[in-house]
Amino acid sequence: MNKSDLPYSQISEIANVSPSTVSRALRQPHLVKHSTLKKIYAAINELGGTLPDSVSMLPKDSRILTIVPILNNPFYTDIVQGIQDAARQNGYQMVMITEMLSQFNIQEILHLITQSDISGVIIMQKVDIQILEQLKMRVPIVQCSEYNNDAGVSYVTIDNYDATQKLIRYLLSTGCRDIALINYDKKRFGFADLRFQGYLDSLSYYNLSPDPAHIVYVPDGKFSTTVSSVSAMLKISRKPDAIFCVSDIMAAAALRACVLEGFQIPRDILIAGFDNIDISVMTTPNITTINQPRYDMGFMACTQLISLISNPQKEAQQFILDTELIIRESTTY
Repeated sequence: MNKSDLPYSQISEIANVSPSTVSRALRQPHLVKHSTLKKIYAAINELGGTLPDSVSMLPKDSRILTIVPILNNPFYTDIVQGIQDAARQNGYQMVMITEMLSQFNIQEILHLITQSDISGVIIMQKVDIQILEQLKMRVPIVQCSEYNNDAGVSYVTIDNYDATQKLIRYLLSTGCRDIALINYDKKRFGFADLRFQGYLDSLSYYNLSPDPAHIVYVPDGKFSTTVSSVSAMLKISRKPDAIFCVSDIMAAAALRACVLEGFQIPRDILIAGFDNIDISVMTTPNITTINQPRYDMGFMACTQLISLISNPQKEAQQFILDTELIIRESTTY
């Protein structure tokens, strides 16, 4: 039986899609999601019809798109490895691109999703809700690390606020009272805002207020920029007791800046970071930090996405993984 002899209503009933979607799949398959095409072709096969020639062009393995916001940040390496391992174990292929999603490139991303037969997307940034809605209309999505609150989207992350309080209270327990903060742009990165709030509330609990001169923002978070920014802070203000950096790269840069300005760590200033990436044990002294289960975060994000691909009606789920305070030489004088 030729596929054209099968009523669209029969195919749509078995595939659980609309007759118009069946028509589009047979006439313009490039406009239909890969997962939907598979259901329609399975229904045609079940009814004894002839599959269209386009089915041979479908990839053998479904594809998952991972969108990484910053290529040269080692924080994402373990997350991506976790995603890739989970994808392979479940018969999926991971495709990765580096983009900061915005209104300027969302149409390009949506075109890529359609043309590359993407079955689902993992994103690692907080985005405008309009962008999130456009993605949700096209494919299942899961947010990893960074996420949008109350957006009806599954995510896997940590409790940035609680982890920061854990670290700041440890620094306070050592006798520090003047703790500087080196942070990313709070408006651009959700974790930066949560860690800022954890920092403020921890100080407030002890009836302390931060010195405004000791709150420094480094929008790009790069090592060289952070060295310059921390050096400038140390030159124009009194010495803080400790410096809390919201990433280990920043902490390593702060350590370098302190040494350049003639301070010894941790005798003169305590330094702490966040993430527990390799650089935290490559410096002298090693850096006290917060460990994030980055590999587990990526693996869980991918398995959650695959579950959504298999069952698009499944409700969004949120997973908050545990963190660990790791005390090292930079704070143990």
